[in-house]
Amino acid sequence: MQRIFTSLVLMMIVYNSFSQEEDKLLVAETKLSTVITEPATLNRGFFKIGSEFTYAIEDRVLTESGKRDYSTGNGWGRSSSENLHFYFGTTNRIELGLIVPYKFRSMHYSYINETPAADTSILIKWETQGNGIGDMQFIIRYQIIEGSKTKPSLTAALTASFPTGEKNPTNISDELIYDHPTGSGEISLAPELTFRKITYPYSYSFSSSFIYGFGCEKKMLPYEDQIHFKSGSRFILACNFNFLLNDWIAVQNDLTYENKQKDTYTGNTMITSFMPSNDSWALSYTPGISFQFKKIRLAQGVSIPLLGKFWIADPHYRIMLQYIL
Repeated sequence: MQRIFTSLVLMMIVYNSFSQEEDKLLVAETKLSTVITEPATLNRGFFKIGSEFTYAIEDRVLTESGKRDYSTGNGWGRSSSENLHFYFGTTNRIELGLIVPYKFRSMHYSYINETPAADTSILIKWETQGNGIGDMQFIIRYQIIEGSKTKPSLTAALTASFPTGEKNPTNISDELIYDHPTGSGEISLAPELTFRKITYPYSYSFSSSFIYGFGCEKKMLPYEDQIHFKSGSRFILACNFNFLLNDWIAVQNDLTYENKQKDTYTGNTMITSFMPSNDSWALSYTPGISFQFKKIRLAQGVSIPLLGKFWIADPHYRIMLQYIL
């Protein structure tokens, strides 16, 4: 009997030792995980810091008929942003996040205004640029159904955007030459629901989100009084399919449908005729590739509009660097 009791105690000690070692390995594995194997939210005490750079040339648009065409007149724009990401796992199912954006934007537009009766023509140019902090975003994610390497996860998220960026035109030298605002000026909320499943070496997900802006008072153009502005609500459906080429390279594929209602204005402004707002939608495909170097992740991709109406038709480029602590 004593031998049986001693054997059971030894077995429990050995099992406990292996369990502790397995937990340590799981923690290490999680910090080295790829976009395929990472959990839906950060584990408790984990910290992720990242930087995402996006760049786009705005030269062509998807017209009302869905045709790709150049902007009216001779117009084009260039926009980019540098977003700093901070995420922290408070529990294994709750994750908090903060996004701090820095915006770079320039728009150029010119056209010839002809007066046949006077036999004259005038070249009119519109130039804007804007650099500065954009609207910060605070995020909370919660795994309603906690997933694993074999079980699917269902995650709810809420993103709150606050008007920390400049909302009005600045450095005005002319009616058509000024610094473009880097913020929207309004508070917005975006609830999101995401289903995700890992079937190693593949993973796929489906998500839906809705962005609602609460409106604000701001100037739409230089030398105008402030009016009430409210951005149109935006509905987003997305699906994602990723697969591993090897232990550290993953290929990403995203298909996104966005539907945006037109912005609304209450007050006197020339913006409705100078830059009209319409209901718009787009279907975009984003291929990408992700490299995992231990705790460092480097990902890049390009978003390509496939179909749409009243939408920018040029691709958007993205590169992201992340580090997990």
